[in-house]
Amino acid sequence: AGDHHVTILDGDRFEPLWRFPSRFSLHGGAKYSPDGRFVYLGSRDGWVGKYDLWGLKPVAEVRAGINLRNIAVSADGRWVIVGNFLPATLVVLDAGDLRPLRVIPVDDGKGVRSRVSAVYTAPPRSSFLVALKDIPQLWEISYAENPAPVPKGFVHNYQPGMLEGEFDYGPFPVRRIALD
Repeated sequence: AGDHHVTILDGDRFEPLWRFPSRFSLHGGAKYSPDGRFVYLGSRDGWVGKYDLWGLKPVAEVRAGINLRNIAVSADGRWVIVGNFLPATLVVLDAGDLRPLRVIPVDDGKGVRSRVSAVYTAPPRSSFLVALKDIPQLWEISYAENPAPVPKGFVHNYQPGMLEGEFDYGPFPVRRIALD
């Protein structure tokens, strides 16, 4: 209603169950944990909040940017990713307490920065997909338990133990997909 509050309704009777204040200008839609217990809300001014729909209480809140575009929750419910216009970053949060785990600068690999247009989760791939505003790339960021290394350029050999080239190792590796 534009009054900086969220109302949780009973889905059968459409009666209010809980009404709580929210940050200014919620943006990108509510995102839910896989079991439906928690809802995550992002505001245009960079705040991300987690709310318990069973206990009807706020759980955690963190500021992950100055101008937030939207958020996505991993299919396993362990991670939240935040896409920002300003600064041009992605922020991976622990979904439990919204603790920041990794800040990823968004650029084309050659220093040209881009704002994030949108972030989504791709459950069959255990990945986040990131649409970029200013460079012709689509990013895929794996949130799998032990993701395979992602090459940062040309690779001579993919055989185990014989990787040759520059790779992004560890959690949340970025795969840059060039677009026309």
